[in-house]
Amino acid sequence: MFSNFIELIGALVLVLAILQITSDRLYFSIRVYAVQSLFVALSVFSIGVYSSSADLYVSGVLTFIIKTIIIPYALFKTINEMKIKREIKSYINITNSLLIISAIIIFTFVLTRYIHIGDGAIAKDIFPMSLGVIFIGAFIMVSRHKPITQLIGFLTIENGIMLVATSVTYGMPLIVEIGIFFDVIVGATIASLVIHHINEDSDDIDLDSVTDFKE
Repeated sequence: MFSNFIELIGALVLVLAILQITSDRLYFSIRVYAVQSLFVALSVFSIGVYSSSADLYVSGVLTFIIKTIIIPYALFKTINEMKIKREIKSYINITNSLLIISAIIIFTFVLTRYIHIGDGAIAKDIFPMSLGVIFIGAFIMVSRHKPITQLIGFLTIENGIMLVATSVTYGMPLIVEIGIFFDVIVGATIASLVIHHINEDSDDIDLDSVTDFKE
């Protein structure tokens, strides 16, 4: 019964990752990421309750504070300062993106049928969903122009990793998880500063602008 609950959360996280593809509005993308992170935090905390693991209690609370509150706030502040509200350009349109994502999800479910998950796993069926979230995050990173949208793709990948790490293996050691949280915060902060700095030198924040900035 508990595994079904965790798998439901995994399905919702996957649906929210797919939802990222359907809009070019940055505000919407950040809100979707925040809700997705909320479900990941709920999953981690619930597994902590199920396994009586104090480490997962801490990880769940940290996930909620950092990924549901702090990072979305920093992203909202960044795009408000840049005065942009949408991803103006994308390498692949929404229709084709959804077709590609559908193929990716089917591929992950087929692939994971041949990967053995130990009997101690809490929710075996969450593995293909988590892998799908990771691949969708990678797709967002390579298919969008604006660095801030690519950052959201990176954060989506991290959510997928967190979901599979806690649902299949009862979580990583707390010190490792804290190190990952620290890396995510530092990475998001540096990316926001770089994006803001580029914005001061260019009116169009996309990969072409970054290339011109480097030159």
